[in-house]
Amino acid sequence: MSMGGAALKLPAFKMPSLNLPRPLRWDWIALGVLLVGVVLTGLNFMAAMSRQPGEPMPGRLTPLFAIGQLAVSCAGLMALGKTAKEGTGWGNLFSLLAMFVGMSGVLLAAALWALA
Repeated sequence: MSMGGAALKLPAFKMPSLNLPRPLRWDWIALGVLLVGVVLTGLNFMAAMSRQPGEPMPGRLTPLFAIGQLAVSCAGLMALGKTAKEGTGWGNLFSLLAMFVGMSGVLLAAALWALA
């Protein structure tokens, strides 16, 4: 069956435009806090994996990591208060992730210390 030369046209599909807001000053600060937490977590893993099996974790590293991650979590909470007021959604996301990484880092440091 011929359609008589008429081509079928599909409806045009346009991608929606994304108007993402540019990060503001407090958004960058929240990102910095998040990156500090990620670096501390990486250093904690590196210190834990570099020791020999059965050898305890160095006594001074565990409180340093735990207090550092607690500071990251508190800084993330304070940045969340500021980004919720003056920032964009990026700052809120970075601040929430910083709080999550900070509290997870505290638990990680405590678990690695308990396993040692």
